[in-house]
Amino acid sequence: GLFFFFDHGITTAGYAQCDALHEYVAEQRAGAASPWADARLELYASPLTRAIQTALIATDGIDKPLVLLPDARELGAGPIAGRDSLGAAVGVLEILDRVSDESARPLAIERVDAGRCERRWWSRWEPHFRARRRVDRFLGELADGGEGPAAVVCHSLLIRSILRRHCPDDLARGLIPNCSVLSIDVGRDDDGALRLANPALAFSPSE
Repeated sequence: GLFFFFDHGITTAGYAQCDALHEYVAEQRAGAASPWADARLELYASPLTRAIQTALIATDGIDKPLVLLPDARELGAGPIAGRDSLGAAVGVLEILDRVSDESARPLAIERVDAGRCERRWWSRWEPHFRARRRVDRFLGELADGGEGPAAVVCHSLLIRSILRRHCPDDLARGLIPNCSVLSIDVGRDDDGALRLANPALAFSPSE
């Protein structure tokens, strides 16, 4: 398990899943109607090492910056949930050095924008109300972002929490495999409240 790891890199099995995800993204980019082919596409990732590595491998060949969002990190920081939701590097140089050191292959780290991570970006203890506020900030940024699509590489507990709150259907209760692609519409209602709709599992490397 990952209980004793801080900010671990992806595993050997993880590389195979990332390669499958990269093939999916490349196929999607070949179709003009795909969100992946949209010139307005924005790329984001959690600052945790495994998310950055996954994002760089999956989007290799896309000439766009990968912006790290601290609010997209995993839920569950604390002694009960384990350490894999905690960071181990702060600032651009430390984060990129860690991503490289933990990687079994060269990665295009020059694409990474870690400007929001100059100070410690994780919480050693995150009560539920604080986590919920943080996730709402994350969703709000997506809802208020550009006119085009956005791709975010984040984490399973975070995704399940979002689905359970905003899209309580069978997808929210099931397990979403690593390196899957979940499509979802994120916006706001007329009163400004967050609105999430049409969740769908678009790709899973286990399929």
